[in-house]
Formats: sequence, structure tokens, C-alpha cells
Amino acid sequence: MAENNNDDFIPVNQVLNLKPMLGPIPGEQVVPWVTIVVLSYFICRLLGLGWVTTIVVAIWGAGSWWVLTGDASWRFLSKFQGAPVWMVGRLSYHSPLLEEKPPSDAAKGSPKKGKRRLKKVR
Repeated sequence: MAENNNDDFIPVNQVLNLKPMLGPIPGEQVVPWVTIVVLSYFICRLLGLGWVTTIVVAIWGAGSWWVLTGDASWRFLSKFQGAPVWMVGRLSYHSPLLEEKPPSDAAKGSPKKGKRRLKKVR
């Protein structure tokens, strides 16, 4: 009998880790896409729309379903995400639920600090 060492190479079938596919369509998307195509056909026929509209509605529905439920839709959609714009803002918070308006420097009648008031010369 041969001894079993932990260092021995164990062949593994790579097909075991793959997800089922029907051509380019993922296996978990086949049933929902067929349902969407059938529903779009009946709705467009009920409304008296043409074949082009039916095909556009079916593609739009299947694409929306893929975006919402797909496994790796981020690979395609991440291309359209813009870079964030960071800003720093400093503003004091005043509740909109208060009836009184917050006091301002102009309402007090006093000049703002650091500015001089000019007198009118006649």
C-alpha cells in the first residue's frame, strides 16, 4: 500500500466551480428573461404596438432585470460612475422648525467685526 502524503498533488475538476450558462446568458437569468419577453409580447400585442417596440421593451426589461439581480453587473456599470467631488463647507445649523429667524449682524445694526463704517461727507 502506498502512503498518502499531504504534499501530493490532488487533481481537481475545474468545471465543478463554474456556474451554468446558456451561451452568453447566465443560467439564473434564463427563466426571468423568458418571462419578461413573453410578458412584453402580450402587453405590446394588447396595446397594438409593432414588433420593433416589442423587441425594444423586451431588451429593456431583460437588461433592467440583469442590472438589478446580476452577479457581476458592477463590471459593466462601474464604468459610468463618476469620481466624487469633495468639498468643505462651514455653515451653522438653524432649525427650520423654529418660528424665530436666527439673529444676523445686519439686523442688529452694528457693523461686522473688522470692517469700518464710512461717514458721509457733505
